[in-house]
Amino acid sequence: MANPDTTATTTAPAPTAPAPGPTHYTCVNSGACEPCADAEKAQPYCQDGPPSNGDRWLLAAAYKQPVACAWDAGVAQSYRDSHALPTYVACDLADLGRRAFFRNQLVFVFLGLAAFVLYLWRRRRLAAAANYSVVQ
Repeated sequence: MANPDTTATTTAPAPTAPAPGPTHYTCVNSGACEPCADAEKAQPYCQDGPPSNGDRWLLAAAYKQPVACAWDAGVAQSYRDSHALPTYVACDLADLGRRAFFRNQLVFVFLGLAAFVLYLWRRRRLAAAANYSVVQ
């Protein structure tokens, strides 16, 4: 008599492919970061918490960035039909902070140059007025 364990054939369930997740599409940035509108505050891309680097000016608004996304090859059509590709993603706040830093530095340099030009103009005017009063 044969051993039932060696003669019986067992059929394993057919492997099922995992449902595609957020890594089954590719996105490319298609615009600059912009603040989220009040109506968008509940969207996932506007839900990121406050920045960890202490930038208080960024606490008032969440930022979003438009993206152009396309499905990767091999994603089932039924999944594509039942899920939407994202149109926005959360912005990298470090990049916004870096831009704000350099924008502020540029403003300070401009103000310094304007003050220096005003100082030179005033000094010439006062020197001309002093020379005029000496001549008379």
